Amino acid sequence: MERQRNSVEGEQFITRRIVIKIGTSTITAGKDRPDLDFMVDIARQAAELYRSGIDVVIVSSGAVALGKDEGDQSTDIIDKQSASLFGQPKLIARWIDAFEPHGVEHVGQALYTDIDFEKRADNARVVLLKSLARGPVIVNYNDAVADEEMRKVERSVDNDKLAGNVARLIDADTLLILTDVDGVLDQGELIPVVDRLEDIEDLVHEGGTGTGGAWNKWTEAKSVASEGKRSIIANGRAKDVILNVAKGQNVGTQFVQSYMLPQG
Repeated sequence: MERQRNSVEGEQFITRRIVIKIGTSTITAGKDRPDLDFMVDIARQAAELYRSGIDVVIVSSGAVALGKDEGDQSTDIIDKQSASLFGQPKLIARWIDAFEPHGVEHVGQALYTDIDFEKRADNARVVLLKSLARGPVIVNYNDAVADEEMRKVERSVDNDKLAGNVARLIDADTLLILTDVDGVLDQGELIPVVDRLEDIEDLVHEGGTGTGGAWNKWTEAKSVASEGKRSIIANGRAKDVILNVAKGQNVGTQFVQSYMLPQG
């Protein structure tokens, strides 16, 4: 696929570099295995961005789910790490298959641990930016060795922190966290803009989207927004959600700094 940087087609997008995070429950739709039809639709949107000259990273969960034997309900960390060894190759193969109908020949993979961001950030940045010129890159934690991260998964952190770290690493202008709901909800109603976490803290205890996993998504989204990046939580199954976010449309819940809000 030929990229058209600064093309007329690309002018419809305000995003130039985007990190898209897809968690386990979103990619599997609550089932045992990733939803290939969903992955194909995500790839369709990502391919359009890539074709328009936009760098695309997809932080994708699903390796552990793919690596487990059918019916395996083990919560042991070592069992999950072992499952990830067998599941990660299957996950990247599914992403390659998802992109193929859309003309994307090269789909990269990067597996990180915390130390890559703490002690090897310069090299990690150079390699990832170079790779994004060739094609979209699928990112995941290296679960086989990142035992601390596997413990965090037990607390529903999933890959939210990883997505934020990648967005910082490559100075992405947009972080999009895709979930199973339309954004941050208050009694079923969408909150379109959040500038203070304190204003939504009570929602953690009110059910609905208020789970530990939701709170971690919110805090990471707000942290990234505080650095001047667009940071959005939206429904991964909404039509053209990625394209609409890249166009700057009002989708889901946008986390902003207070000074960005209209005054008066």
